[in-house]
Amino acid sequence: MADQAQINTLIKKLSERMGTPESEIRSAVEGSSYSKLLNRLPGDKARQMEELLGDEDKAREFLNSPQAKAVIKRIMG
Repeated sequence: MADQAQINTLIKKLSERMGTPESEIRSAVEGSSYSKLLNRLPGDKARQMEELLGDEDKAREFLNSPQAKAVIKRIMG
């Protein structure tokens, strides 16, 4: 599980990449209100992410995949 410093770093990097204020991302994450952020995704990606985030087992499986770990590692620097 990520510690608070890692979460803060991820939020900061995500903010930079999306051009979205950190406070908006933090609010969405803490309140489990992803729709505002997901609406910024292109095409069918928002629906796909909503399905993934809505299923804890799928989300866990995704986050443990080598591809997701590589992306997280790249974001974390």
